[in-house]
Amino acid sequence: MNNPEISAKLQRHYAACFRDHGATAQGVDWGRDTDRHLASQRRMLNVLRNGETASPLRPSLLDVGCGYGHLYATASALSIPLDYHGIDLCSDMIERARATHPSATWHVGDLFGFAKPRSFDYVVSNGVLTQKLDVSFPSMDRYARALVQTMFAACRCGIAFNLMTTRVNFTQPHLYYKNPIEFLAWCMEAVTPCVRLDHSYRAFDYTLYLYRDEAFGAVGRTEALP
Repeated sequence: MNNPEISAKLQRHYAACFRDHGATAQGVDWGRDTDRHLASQRRMLNVLRNGETASPLRPSLLDVGCGYGHLYATASALSIPLDYHGIDLCSDMIERARATHPSATWHVGDLFGFAKPRSFDYVVSNGVLTQKLDVSFPSMDRYARALVQTMFAACRCGIAFNLMTTRVNFTQPHLYYKNPIEFLAWCMEAVTPCVRLDHSYRAFDYTLYLYRDEAFGAVGRTEALP
């Protein structure tokens, strides 16, 4: 279920990051490693499938927790045409995104009150579900599942998101770690059996791709970074 308190905590956290660090990887709490931030965005774009969109030449994509719009800039740099929509709880980030990328569509708010059924070809969320701050794991479990189900309800083709893996030798108390096999099993049972799990890169997170039956199995249009 949606938990407004968790959304409010995330809003305050990212607003503080952006206030302190501006339009940088640190400003969206990805640390100082800009290459890692870019690689995560490339993995989000790997959700796209050739010929499996309502508008094949310019698929629509909703970026949940879009920050200051760097995923849109990455897609543009890779010459990937998108009908791009970004939504974020942080109004300062959205203001910066609108000023920097006026050709995209930007929204301030929470996905739970915004998304309409099958409104976008693809829905992605990069980093939102890696944080839990001081929220309990059971509460974050419910929030994560609700967010994934809401994202999937809003897509026509597929979604992508990432979580922190439990396959690590240390953990941070403010991050949300989830066993990849357990979460994969839940996705297949509660959302869709058409899934892809990427745990193959050098980082502490993993990426899940969930597709509708009719969209699954097509050839990907971008390549993942190592």
